[in-house]
This record gives sequence, structure tokens and C-alpha cells, in this order.
Amino acid sequence: MNSRRQKLALCLGSVVFCLLVGEVAARVLLPHPFVSKMEPNDGKTPRNGEALRSLHRADPKLGWVLNPGPLEYEHRFVDEHGSVQYDAVYSIENGQRRTSLTPHPGPVIVAAGCSFTFGHAVRDEDTWPWLLQDQLPDYRVLNTGDMGYGTDQALLAAEKQVLSAPGKTDAVVLGLGDFQIDRNRGAQGWLVFVSPFAKPLFKMTADGAEYDRQVHFWSPGFVGDHSALFAHLTNTLANRVYGITSHAGARQLTAALITTFARKFQSMGVGFAVVVLPYADDQGPQSKADRAFLIDRLSAAHIPVFIPDFPRLPDGHFDVEKFMVNKKERHPNRQYNLILANQLKPFLQSAGIITK
Repeated sequence: MNSRRQKLALCLGSVVFCLLVGEVAARVLLPHPFVSKMEPNDGKTPRNGEALRSLHRADPKLGWVLNPGPLEYEHRFVDEHGSVQYDAVYSIENGQRRTSLTPHPGPVIVAAGCSFTFGHAVRDEDTWPWLLQDQLPDYRVLNTGDMGYGTDQALLAAEKQVLSAPGKTDAVVLGLGDFQIDRNRGAQGWLVFVSPFAKPLFKMTADGAEYDRQVHFWSPGFVGDHSALFAHLTNTLANRVYGITSHAGARQLTAALITTFARKFQSMGVGFAVVVLPYADDQGPQSKADRAFLIDRLSAAHIPVFIPDFPRLPDGHFDVEKFMVNKKERHPNRQYNLILANQLKPFLQSAGIITK
């Protein structure tokens, strides 16, 4: 009897020892695992997750969409020194960011994209869709961009708008950032930031990209809050179950997404163009390679691609202080969006996307 107890104790001790060694190794050798936590109310972290949850509702296809409104939401960030970094009010109507004080008649131009298009941390009138509307009085510019969207969600939202009013849309303009590639993967490392919402996952097919299913963040719960090993295992298991592709695979998928939706819009008589959005850190080797890959694929598919010309620092890097809301947020400010809108209008005219 004592021998059996000794063996059991030895077995349990070995298991505990292995778990302790694994936990230490996970904490020392691996990066921090993804664990869903609320932002600390410390004045150092913008409460973007709170804004995401307050402004949105879950959607079975897109993952999340803006509440229908009408509503006005104040997004304010005061840093730990008491300085106001931004104080913007988002005006929402019919589930979209407002683009003018009064609706414009005429054919619709859909501005699609992520928070760069939505206008994170800037006023309604400082977003590039609003500024483009100012320049296109004969059109009605609609902003279907939203916080945290990948290319997949941006295109789904644009398609939803086009289908909601058949024959009323002249063109879709996609604001594309190569950082959206990793969002399109649907990995746990991105989903943790948009939790509790899910997001769509597309897969590659012989015909392009096809919607597969929704993917969720798998919270490791209380144990994961205290165990890096368990949290890593949960993250890895979720990615395996969902079949999350590599970055290279996501790059292929992003090109397939854009070309697939371009064909869809073309079949509906809707023009389509892509504007490549500059951003902080866009001069890294990976970013340059990703952009070159996407531009090459889109050009081969005869999709109009616009690369705006922004003044750069002497080392070629993007001027964050001049064109971003602040160094922490790194989202476009009014000056960025004004340059973009001013250059976008003649491009759309030369590409035959707009005629008025």
C-alpha cells in the first residue's frame, strides 16, 4: 500500500515539476501570451477597446458593425500629464460615419477601409471621406470604414452597402494598409484586441477568396491570467483549430480578396480602385515587401492603384509628428487626410472612376 502511494506521489510530483519547468520556460523564452484584459485606467493607454465596445454591435458576417444611430460618441484621450491628446466626436447615422452636414444627391462613392478611413481620433469633418465629399458635390460619398477592420471586413461592408441600393453606386474606393494583412489572418494575436467580437475568416479557392466562418478569441480565463504556459497553449490550439495561415499565406489571401471583390463589383457595374495608405513604420523590410507584392498582383489584375505622394523625412520615414494624431495613436490627422483627398480626386478622374 505504501509502495503504491509512493509511486502516486512520485508521479504527481513529476507532473508538477514538469509544469513548473514549462511555466518558467514559457515566461523566459516565449513572448507574452495573448490574454484578454481591460485597458488600465492609468492615463497612459487610450481606451480604444471601450470605444469599440460602446460604438458597435455584433454582426454574424462582419464580426462587428457600428450601431445604427443616430448617435454621437465622444472619444477623448487625456494622458497621464493631463494633456488632451485628442477630443473627437463621432457622428453615426445608419451605421456609418457622417460625411457631410446634409445628404448629397447623385451617384454614390463608397469609401471602404479600417480606422484610417473611419477617422479614428479626428472629427467628422477631418476624415478623408468627408474631405473627398467636399470636392465631389455631384456625388454622395459614404464612409463604410470602421475601427479594426481587416481588408476582408472592409470589402464585405462595401459590398453590403452596394447591395442595399442596387444601381445607385458608381464606385468603391478601398483604403488599404499592408498592416491589414495580419488582421486578415484572424490569429489570436489580433482577435484579443477586438474581443468580445469575432471576425470573418476567408479561405483561398481556385476562384479567389471565399468566406469560410467566424473566428473568436479563445480566452484562457482565470488560469491563463496567471499561467503563461496555459495561455500559450490556448492561443496555439485556437489557431490550429481555425487553420490560421502564415503571414505569407495571408498576403496571398489579401491579394485574392481584393481581386475577388473587384470582379464582384465589376459584375454589378461598380467601379473599383485601391488607395495605398502610408503610415508610421511603413519603411520596414516586411512592409515594403508586402506592398510591392500587393501592388504587383493588383496591377496584373488591372485594378487601379493609387499611391499618394506625402512629404517624407530625410531618412525616408513617415513624419508622424506632422501627419498623425499623436505619437501614441499614429492615426491620420486632418492634414494627412486633406493631402489624401486632394490627390485622390484627380486620380479617380484619370482612372475613369468618376466623370463629374
